[in-house]
Amino acid sequence: MNKKKWIIILSCLLVTMFMIVILLNCSHKSSIKEGVITIEQGMNSGGIVDLLVEKGIIKSKRYFLLLVNFKRVHKRIKAGTYKLNSGMSTREIIDILASGKVFYNKVTIPEGFTVKQIAQLLVEKNILYSCDEFLQIVKKRNLEGYLFPETYFLLPGTKEEEIIEIMRRQFFKVFTPQMGRRTKEFNLNQREVVILASLIEKEAKDESERNLISAVFHNRLNKRWRLESCASVRYVLDKWQKPLTYKDLEINSKYNTYRYYGLPVGPVCNPGLASLKAALYPVDSEVMFFVAKGDGTHKFSKYYKEHLLKKRKN
Repeated sequence: MNKKKWIIILSCLLVTMFMIVILLNCSHKSSIKEGVITIEQGMNSGGIVDLLVEKGIIKSKRYFLLLVNFKRVHKRIKAGTYKLNSGMSTREIIDILASGKVFYNKVTIPEGFTVKQIAQLLVEKNILYSCDEFLQIVKKRNLEGYLFPETYFLLPGTKEEEIIEIMRRQFFKVFTPQMGRRTKEFNLNQREVVILASLIEKEAKDESERNLISAVFHNRLNKRWRLESCASVRYVLDKWQKPLTYKDLEINSKYNTYRYYGLPVGPVCNPGLASLKAALYPVDSEVMFFVAKGDGTHKFSKYYKEHLLKKRKN
C-alpha cells in the first residue's frame, strides 16, 4: 500500500472520528434536562438531593451528599428558586445553591399579616436585606390593608417599591367592580370596607364565623356603639399573642375601638378575599356581642346580660 492510499485512509478515519464526536456532543446536549427547583427555608440535604434527582438534574445522591459534607456548605445553601440543568457538574450545582443566585424567590403572604410581618417574612426569604425601606414606603403611602395576601414569584434584586406595587395591584385585581357597588349599599367607601375586613380577619379564627362577626360589627356601627375589637388594640401595641389587660384597653389611640366610636383610623392587617367578602356580606342577624371560647371559635349574643353570662361560663 503506497503513501497516497495511507493518507486517504487516515483522512477518512479522522473525518469519521470527528463526525462521531460531533454526534455524541449533539446527543449529550439534546439529553440535558433543565429544571426549576425551589429550596424551602430549613430544607435539609436529604430533601434537596431528592428534589434534584426527581427533576433529573443529578443521578448520584451519594456523591452530592459527600460533596456537601466535604465542602461543609449545607448551612450556606440559600432558600429560593433555582434554574439548573443536568449538564452542570455536581460541584457547580452546589456552588450555585450556596451562592444564593436564585432564578426567582417564591413567597406566600398569609392572610392577616401586618405590613411589619410581611417585611420580616421578605427578609427571612432573602428577598429583602432589611425591613426599613419597605416599611417607610408603606407608611408614606398609607398602604396597610392593601398588600394582598397571595403567593408571589419575585426576581432577585426586585426593589421594595416594585414589590409593594405588585402586592397593591393584586388587591385591585381581587377587589372587583361588583364589590365596589356593594360597598356603596352600606354607605361605606373602599377604605372603610378594608378596615372592617381587617378586623374580621384578625377576630375570625374559624372560617365559618367570618360573616357572623361581620354582622356584629355592622350592627354596632348602625347603632353607633363602640366596636370593642381586641384586634384594634393589639395592632397599636403590636401585642398579638399575650392576653390583653384592662390597662391595654385604655390606650389613647384612634385605633382603640374600646375608647373611640366607629371604625379605627386604618386597617389593622392585610385581609384576604374571604374577609373582604364577609365585610360586604354579613349574615342577617341581630347579634351584638361575641366572646372567645378559647378554641378559636366564639359565643354570640344579642343582649348584654346574655353576653355576660356566656363570658362568665368561659
